[in-house]
Amino acid sequence: MKKLFTLTALLLCLGATAQAADARVYIDISNPAVRRMPIAVPQFTPASGGAQSPGAAKGTDILIKNLNFTGLFEVLNQAGYLGGAGDEFNPRQWSRIGAELLASCNYRVQGDRLTMECRLFDVLDGKQLVGRQYDGTMADLPAMMNRFADEIMLAITGERSVFSTLIAFTHAEGGNKNVWLMDFDGGNPRAFTQKQSLTLYPAWSADGSLLTYSSFVNRHPAVFVHATSGGNGRMIINQSGVNITPTFRNNGQVAASLSFAGPTNIYLTDAGGQIIKNLTNGLNIDVNPTFSPDGKYMAFVSDRGGAPQVYILNMDSGEIRRLTYGHKYCAAPNWSPKGDRIVFQANTGGGFQIATIKPDGSDLQVLTTGGGEDPSFSPDGRLIAYASRRSGTYQIYVITASGQEIGRITNLSGDNSDPSWSPRGLAGN
Repeated sequence: MKKLFTLTALLLCLGATAQAADARVYIDISNPAVRRMPIAVPQFTPASGGAQSPGAAKGTDILIKNLNFTGLFEVLNQAGYLGGAGDEFNPRQWSRIGAELLASCNYRVQGDRLTMECRLFDVLDGKQLVGRQYDGTMADLPAMMNRFADEIMLAITGERSVFSTLIAFTHAEGGNKNVWLMDFDGGNPRAFTQKQSLTLYPAWSADGSLLTYSSFVNRHPAVFVHATSGGNGRMIINQSGVNITPTFRNNGQVAASLSFAGPTNIYLTDAGGQIIKNLTNGLNIDVNPTFSPDGKYMAFVSDRGGAPQVYILNMDSGEIRRLTYGHKYCAAPNWSPKGDRIVFQANTGGGFQIATIKPDGSDLQVLTTGGGEDPSFSPDGRLIAYASRRSGTYQIYVITASGQEIGRITNLSGDNSDPSWSPRGLAGN
């Protein structure tokens, strides 16, 4: 992927980098009851002797929006600040307003070139945690702020977040459905496929270079694989009957639900669509496969017990066990990239809600109350994108894995559903 700007590490006042082996982890993201960390983000200002730039100053709002999106920070109101960041870091100035962290940037604008110098400080310990310089154009400002937000997350939690990710989803318009892409927060929505048909069930390959989906060809659903770099996609499965809900395994194999032999079973194929194995081999309807991160287990939906429920298949032994109980209809499972939980939609009596469960069947948690379908974990396992029609049409929302509402991220016409969160590294770098 083409780099839009350059990144230079600043060595100013850095005793040790946040990536050091003995670096302190400020926020334990495995704790569902984590406290939001107070952070001050003063308005960005020009470097010494530089001119004001309203365009560059907008980076403040972008960074604040990014930090709020994580659900981990409490960005303190600028009205209460005791002055700006200035050239010298004064821990007392920021501790007096309750800040534990300070994120500050200054900028230089020369013609069409923009340089941002950004720092993160630990107010309580009085030290700098991150220092970065980003060079590019004004158009690169959002990408710069995405990169800095990821550096903040790395320093505070020990891992990067979602700021370099995309979300694929289905967008309905004019009687057709196509796969669209958008940035992690709903920004820059655009068409990925442009088919005069129904295109459904997008799913990413492990490295993000491919998307697979089902699309109708002559009123018949077939499975496609489509390079995210462009093109028209390549049809890999077009058996008689249905060919739906494809997904990638971690080794590049594809699993999809096919009915050419009668019952709708889940089959494993190679990357070209050549069938390797019938995985479920039953007389019922089996759909929606999703793999554990190591590819050793597959969760899927089956009505073999009467109503649709989530089951887990051991890929080595072939053993199948039922995972979900207590709800009359469960569907659309998605395995966390962390491997620790499976998210799905559960009919609670008043409609579908988003729920998660451990792979051993314990610790069921219903996360939403306003309706939710088609959930998808973010690559860090902290966030969940899902579709809901609480506003009248289907739009896409995000919550944390513990159920904290982040908010609605689409505002498009028609129905927008079936989100699929990409791996890291596809955008914002």
